[in-house]
Parts: sequence; structure tokens; C-alpha cells
Amino acid sequence: MIESLHLYFNAFRNYADANDKSERKLSYLELMGISWSLHLLYAFYSVFALYLGVKSYTYFSGSKDFAHLALESFSFKFQKFTLLTTLFGVIFYPFLFQFAYKFWKGAFKFYANIFDYEDQRLEEKADEILNTAFSANLFLILPIIGNVLSNIALAFFLFQGMKRKYEFTSLQASLVIITPLFLLFLFSIFSASYFLFLFTLL
Repeated sequence: MIESLHLYFNAFRNYADANDKSERKLSYLELMGISWSLHLLYAFYSVFALYLGVKSYTYFSGSKDFAHLALESFSFKFQKFTLLTTLFGVIFYPFLFQFAYKFWKGAFKFYANIFDYEDQRLEEKADEILNTAFSANLFLILPIIGNVLSNIALAFFLFQGMKRKYEFTSLQASLVIITPLFLLFLFSIFSASYFLFLFTLL
């Protein structure tokens, strides 16, 4: 376990190293397990923050001295939604991780074919890039801003990894990064067109 954490930290620290000579790389299960643990930690932060928020509101609303600080129309619906979203993300993280891992490996291979990039170590380099990218979850040890920083770092590490491992240009690497947004845009267009078509049939 200590060795796995050390390798995880090294992957985070050496994100800019195109020729990492580490003796051993993190396995898929090690990468997922440590990332999941960090998400569990961040979920604990989130739940604890929600608990403090509810307790503070209860105290302020029940105190004569601080009652004016509590909002009369305050609703806990947003807090409940946030809590459910956090728990959902933690419980199903292994499935989300598996999907994301396979998605990015498929995207690397797809764009490598488009850009006429040939390398016998294509799969191995993809694993190295993803090891580094998912090590961005280390930012989750920071409360409040950890999730935002980890997502930004993940995209940045993917970008740098493709430039250094595959020698993609900045434009090529950027195209790969925005692929999920492009697919989401296409899905939104198709969904809207489908429902519009159904509406015209009524």
C-alpha cells in the first residue's frame, strides 16, 4: 500500500516527464483504488460541511440574538441534492472510473489513427498518461476547492501527456480534450431534434 501511494504521488509529481524511468507503474486496480479513497475523503469533507451548515442554521434560527441572520425562506432542498449527488458519485465511482479510463484510451487510439501516429508503445503510453491524469485526484485532500482543482489538473495532465508522450501539437491535444464536450453537444442536438420531431407528430 505504501509503495502504491508512493507511485501515485510520483505520477502526480512527474506529470511533465516525457521519459519517466520508474521501475514499476501503477496497476489499473491500484490507480482506481487510491482515486476512490480520495473521493471518499472528499465526500467526508462535503458531508461534514453540510452537517455544519445545517447545525449552524438550526442554532441561528433558534437563538434570539442571531435569529435575524437566518433566512426565513431557507430550504434544504439544495443541500439534500448535493448530498445525494456526492453519495452517488462515491458509490458508483468504480464504474465512472472504468468508463472514463476506457473512453480516454479509445480517444487516444482514435486520434492517433487520424493524425497518422504510429508507435508500438501506444497502449503503454496511454496507460502512463492516464496514470498521471488520474493522480490529479490528490487535490481532493483539499476541502471545498479540491474537486475543481482536480478536474482542471486532470485536463491539464492529459494535455501535457499527449504532447510529451505522443508528440501531439497543442491543437491536436486540445481537440482530444474537448471531445467529451463535442459529444455532449451532439447528444444535446440529437435529443432536442428527437423531442421536436415527437412534438410535431402530436
